[in-house]
Amino acid sequence: MSEPRCHVVFSPSDAGALKRALEMAGRSDQVLCPFDDFSFGPIATDDARTRIEWLEEELDCGGWEDITDKAAAFLAASSASSATITAWLCRRHAGSHAGFLWWLSNVGDTPVLVNEVPEMPSMNAEALVDFLDRAVPLQAEERARYQARWQQLKVEDAPLRVIEGEELVSAPIEHFDADLLGYATPEWQRMVKIVVGPLIEYSNAGLSQVGDLVLSSRLTRLAEAGKLERRGDFPHMQRCELRLPAVQ
Repeated sequence: MSEPRCHVVFSPSDAGALKRALEMAGRSDQVLCPFDDFSFGPIATDDARTRIEWLEEELDCGGWEDITDKAAAFLAASSASSATITAWLCRRHAGSHAGFLWWLSNVGDTPVLVNEVPEMPSMNAEALVDFLDRAVPLQAEERARYQARWQQLKVEDAPLRVIEGEELVSAPIEHFDADLLGYATPEWQRMVKIVVGPLIEYSNAGLSQVGDLVLSSRLTRLAEAGKLERRGDFPHMQRCELRLPAVQ
């Protein structure tokens, strides 16, 4: 039987799938997840208050204190673990990629195994079972490269980080606006339909670039700027509608 491990993953859905996979394999390994998504928001400092205030102002997202507390607890737990640590990395998932770089840059020289998967968000528990023992030791040169990449992203401190090829790169807050507007029509549509359009497009390309929190907040800003008209219970995605402005 394989020795117990501590698995670190970077989204709650991935954590749930991995726990089910471990149960199916008869394993009692620990699974840790930070819950925070470091593909958006400020990262230049470790000041949680700066991050919380940006999320409240830019994404109209309250209650993030609990998320940042969980991220701090995640770091403490993974650093204190005496088990072999396996970090799961999906390069084509912006949140997973960013979380991995953030975590690795905070654990110093802790020995780590890396389990790289092609598209973890779309893999079910049964598929993940086959990956449980494929992790390989992280070499010093590769660790240094990952940590240097995160330091560069911190210096750039962009609002968003997205996948370009298989690299994580900085992007402006307007990065997804054109895609969102491409799914808007002159007819009224529920906000959720416009949000889902780009998400499906990215998924079909084997990417997970962004979540609905960022996209819905951008639709709010586009409506405020007059690029979209709105009606209903805005900005609740299921209870409001948007359309392109009528041509004058």
